[in-house]
Amino acid sequence: MEKKSFFKTKEGGLTIAFIVIMIAFVIIMAGLNTVNDTVCLAGFIIMVAAMLYSPVKTFILKPKK
Repeated sequence: MEKKSFFKTKEGGLTIAFIVIMIAFVIIMAGLNTVNDTVCLAGFIIMVAAMLYSPVKTFILKPKK
């Protein structure tokens, strides 16, 4: 049996998504600090994409395989 890397497992993918959400939070806070709506929007989009990673992978990409 071949050994999988941690980041290729479901738990690893969710860990990466969590880290991306935390980075997006910092980006949003930096945008609020500088009163820059564009930076806030970019952070929000990154956060939404990271939050949708698991459902998209589970319900759209995985069943087609």
